Amino acid sequence: MVSSVITGRSWRTAFASSIGTSHQKNGTPCQDAGACRVVKAADGTEVLVAAVSDGAGTAKRSDVGSALVVESFLERFALAGAASSDLKTVDHAFVEEWFDEVRDAIGARAVQDGAEPNEYACTLLGAVVGPSMAAYVQIGDGAIVVSTAEAQGYSWIFWPQHGEYANSTYFITQDGAERVLQFEVQPAMDQIALFSDGIERLVLDMSARTVHGPAFQPIFEWLAGTEPDYSGCVSPGLLAYLDSDHVNRRTDDDKTLVMATRALPPARTVLP
Repeated sequence: MVSSVITGRSWRTAFASSIGTSHQKNGTPCQDAGACRVVKAADGTEVLVAAVSDGAGTAKRSDVGSALVVESFLERFALAGAASSDLKTVDHAFVEEWFDEVRDAIGARAVQDGAEPNEYACTLLGAVVGPSMAAYVQIGDGAIVVSTAEAQGYSWIFWPQHGEYANSTYFITQDGAERVLQFEVQPAMDQIALFSDGIERLVLDMSARTVHGPAFQPIFEWLAGTEPDYSGCVSPGLLAYLDSDHVNRRTDDDKTLVMATRALPPARTVLP
């Protein structure tokens, strides 16, 4: 594969979703979805596409909605990245067009199932990263965290969108959702993590509105030492981490984490 122009490396990627202990007790499915893929652009460079969606706990078909939204984002934005790695076509109009398409797809699925669109309520975190530019999309809670080889520490792209009331947020299916849809283009970075709200308080300082770097650094170091994985399969190592007692003692919600790095590995790496 052709490597990136930032570090001379191909992307190393990993993703996994883990059912929350509260969902296990209640007999409800994991309502999160997340995945990523690396596509080769027309100029031979790599473009990373990643997405996470968290289904609303009160929406009985939200697991279907989150899976549909993630797959739709990956397909649409992978095509755009493959066509032009500079991401010039991924502008606000492009995002709004996709947003209308995915809402129509949810509506069509609801008709097929004899259900209402709000039964598929879910959030979205999405990222497209080329050799030099990156585009980000978000509606709802969870966050996207990035870092570069030159920067010290990690920073968030959009702070989690929490609604008017405690434990509330915004969903793709709600009326007026386009008004809270966030979009931004920035210079590309070397490391990125997208995660659902199930692990927000493990990796974010909610009062200081900062990223807890030690939560990410060992995982990124481990990932940097792996080989590129183009299988599109869940990462066993990341799934084991999300399923661990260390994580489950601190959150009973579903948890999804998508990570990618093209940074150079440290001299020694260990599994998180």
